[in-house]
Amino acid sequence: MSDIPLFPLNVVLMPGAPLPLHIFEERYKQMVNECLEQEDEFGMVFADESGTRQVGCTAKIVELVERYEDGRMLILVEGSRRFKLNNVLTGKPYYVGEIEYFQDEAEEEVGTLAEECIALLERVVEAATEGSVGIEIEPPYRNLSFAIAGRVEFEPEVRQQILELTSEQERLQKVKELLGAAAERLERERQTREKAQTNGHLRGDWQPGT
Repeated sequence: MSDIPLFPLNVVLMPGAPLPLHIFEERYKQMVNECLEQEDEFGMVFADESGTRQVGCTAKIVELVERYEDGRMLILVEGSRRFKLNNVLTGKPYYVGEIEYFQDEAEEEVGTLAEECIALLERVVEAATEGSVGIEIEPPYRNLSFAIAGRVEFEPEVRQQILELTSEQERLQKVKELLGAAAERLERERQTREKAQTNGHLRGDWQPGT
């Protein structure tokens, strides 16, 4: 069991994924200042109108990007370790969680599934931006599911489901389904846009009287 400062927010932080945060509430300014001074992590848990989830991820402060005169801060954090929230403690201006860390049940061979996810991710990125994948990808593909889910804009509820799974194979299977659906939708949208752009325009080889 460990005690850790808690930051409930309507986003889901993934292990290894970066996340910029704007800190403006007094209690969280105090929390972040204490974490900076002590070089400690804090815990992030997804919270919305349905309540606070029991599984979260610790946030390591990578950079204090900017500190304003009124004490507000822009920080960059990176997800570190997953935890289960057993109890919320009071006594400080901010929440403190009584937590226990957890890991995957076992190492699995996920090479084929990982490569399928990477191929789908490339389709999604190409259809959405015509750019390249901004994720370092190489075998043995450890935590690839978190790397993808931390950077692709899945719904928070879906990200939370991925965070809670204790099998990389199950997470990648979920990511594969999501990426497949996203790729098909984005490619259809792009084809529709391209058709719309050509409608009403004459072909270059058209001549009057032909």
